[in-house]
Amino acid sequence: MKKVFKTHINFGSYIWGIVVIVFIGVLLFEALEKERYIGTLLLFGICVSIWYFTFFFKRYWIEGHNLFIKTISGVRSIDIRSIPKLETNKVDWFGSMGFTVLKPYRRGMVLRYNVVDHVFVDPENAVEFINELKQITSNIDVVQGK
Repeated sequence: MKKVFKTHINFGSYIWGIVVIVFIGVLLFEALEKERYIGTLLLFGICVSIWYFTFFFKRYWIEGHNLFIKTISGVRSIDIRSIPKLETNKVDWFGSMGFTVLKPYRRGMVLRYNVVDHVFVDPENAVEFINELKQITSNIDVVQGK
């Protein structure tokens, strides 16, 4: 059975999308006045695509003993039985910004596997995700992050 988990989308990602749209509007105001719509639409489409693939595209699913992670760079497979440690309440690299609302980060967890490898995941329902992993292998050490 395939269990799919969507990525968690925080409010800050929507704020960043609006900021990008306003920024494009300000930059291209002169081009719009001169009726150069094609370039404006092209740039707008590129920025919306980047925003979508950054915040909304990622998916996780579990099939058998494998966790699959779909990102813009492809699908990655991790054997769940090779995960000895899971650190919760972690933030991705954008998390060091000072403004709470404007943080375009991902709050999630770090999966440690194969002794030296790790991957950051941010499923929408973290408790259900952890429970699904623990059903497959109960020896995963869940550590609360800072």
